[in-house]
Amino acid sequence: MKNIVFSLFIIFGMSTVYSQIGMGTSVNEGKWRIGGGVGLGFGNNGYFGFNISPYAGYAVLPNMEMGVTAGFQYGKNDYYKSNLFSTGPYVNYYIANQFFARGHYEYFSGTQTLLNNDQKFSFDESALWLGGGYQSTGRVRFQTGILYNVLYKENESIFRSPIRPFGGIAVSL
Repeated sequence: MKNIVFSLFIIFGMSTVYSQIGMGTSVNEGKWRIGGGVGLGFGNNGYFGFNISPYAGYAVLPNMEMGVTAGFQYGKNDYYKSNLFSTGPYVNYYIANQFFARGHYEYFSGTQTLLNNDQKFSFDESALWLGGGYQSTGRVRFQTGILYNVLYKENESIFRSPIRPFGGIAVSL
C-alpha cells in the first residue's frame, strides 16, 4: 500500500485574478466557493499518476467556510496500478486577509492490482488533515498550503508521509 504516491499538483490556469481589498470588504467576495486541483505525477519504474480534487463550500461566517471535497487518484508503474477515491468535509478559518487554518476529514477507499499476477487488494483509511495555507484575493483565487494527518500510523497507512501539500484554484460566487 506504500506505493501510492501523492502527485505534486500542476495547476491549470496558474494565472489568477488579483484585486485590492478595501476597508470593510470580506476577503472572500461571494458566499459560495467552487474549486479544486488537478495533478500529474511521473516517477521511477514507469510511474504515471493523475489526480483530481474538486470541492464546494459555503461561507457560514465572514471568516469561516465549510464544505465538502471529493477526489480521485490513479497511479500505475511497472508493477501495479491503483485507484483511490476520497470524500469528506472541510473547514477553513481565515485568520488574516489571505491566510487560513484548515481542518479536513477525508475517507479514502481504493484498489491496487499487481500487474505480474492480477492479484487485487482493496483498502480504506481515514485521515484528519490539520494545517493552513495562503490564498490570493478576488473572485478567482489561487490557494496553496500544507496539511498534517494526525491519524497517520507509520507502516499501516496507505500514505508515505503524514504531510501533504495542496494547491488549486477557487472561484467565489
